[in-house]
Amino acid sequence: MQQDNPWDKEVKETITPTKLFLTDLSIKVRTDQFKFFKKLYKPTKNTKVLDVGVTADEVLKDSNIFERLYEYPQNITAATIEDVKKFQKLYPKVKAVKIEQNKKLPFKNDQFDVVISWATLEHTGNYDKQKFFLNELLRVGKRVFITTPYRGSFYEPHSGLLFVQWLPLGWFRTICRVAGREFWSKSSNLNPLYARDIVKMTLEKEVNVKIYKMFRFIPSHLIIYN
Repeated sequence: MQQDNPWDKEVKETITPTKLFLTDLSIKVRTDQFKFFKKLYKPTKNTKVLDVGVTADEVLKDSNIFERLYEYPQNITAATIEDVKKFQKLYPKVKAVKIEQNKKLPFKNDQFDVVISWATLEHTGNYDKQKFFLNELLRVGKRVFITTPYRGSFYEPHSGLLFVQWLPLGWFRTICRVAGREFWSKSSNLNPLYARDIVKMTLEKEVNVKIYKMFRFIPSHLIIYN
């Protein structure tokens, strides 16, 4: 029997009533981001899409928003570190592929028309590992559409803390530990990003970094696209 991914198990244990409450707001935000994706790329029934970082667990209702909204599920390949069979049962028309964290993706160069990744980049490790992850997405996709929470937002959605992610990351991690958020204090589990952090990375292809504003005036996410 396939074991649950340990990282996935830990994430489930960090789900709070506040996070559950805020998922309705997150669904609205991600739906708006999905509309931006469609406007930007104008996908058709022939567009091949890779979604990296899907989950087999949908306790949080905003999970796998792309698979729920996209009208051509048969053209989606979903990559996950979690239980592939469990995810496949949720979305039988989507092709699910098992991947390993911080390893090369099992796909050819430019195999997909668009590679997307929803709120996964912040969980891939330190800046070097995030750079590796981004370059892998750029390698296998002709174009990319990547979202990640914005460190400059007033609210840090994983720890549930306000403003403290603005501090030097060492201080932020100490506060997480003191506040009982040990899991989110580790850079391997959470490394929040400013737009300038992406700009400093030497990526294989040029990308744009957009600060997405919730309700058009509250900065909440970064969208990385080309």
